[in-house]
Amino acid sequence: MNLQEKLFADYMQAMKDKDVHKKTILNYVVAQIKNKKIEIQKDLEDVDVVKILKKEIKALWEAIWFLEKTDKKDELAEEKAKKVLLEFYLPQTKSKEETKQIILWLIDELGITELAKQRWQIMWAIKSTYGEEIEWSVANEVINEML
Repeated sequence: MNLQEKLFADYMQAMKDKDVHKKTILNYVVAQIKNKKIEIQKDLEDVDVVKILKKEIKALWEAIWFLEKTDKKDELAEEKAKKVLLEFYLPQTKSKEETKQIILWLIDELGITELAKQRWQIMWAIKSTYGEEIEWSVANEVINEML
């Protein structure tokens, strides 16, 4: 079962369970997926669905940041719950230590001698080989520590 099917199945289950909170957020995400599918005129892959989820999580982060500056505790708790629900569907990413081991392996494999000048080669190799498995911010942090 791919990610899109999982989201839709969970949405249907939330409707059966009358879980209004889960149904509402999953309905919105399923609609975004359908809109994207119509836009690009083909079925979405898990990578595309992950991008949609990350976009929605980013919007929720912004809402949470704004709500933390107000006295709207109920709305803040609701937005945080939505974010946690959507993060559940994101694929697990490598830890900082695993990322460091991968970067060290890539440095050796690619024959990198000047990390500062050849940084782009590592980042390109990470993207092409590991895709969404490694967080860019973590990889960037590890490389900065190595400099």
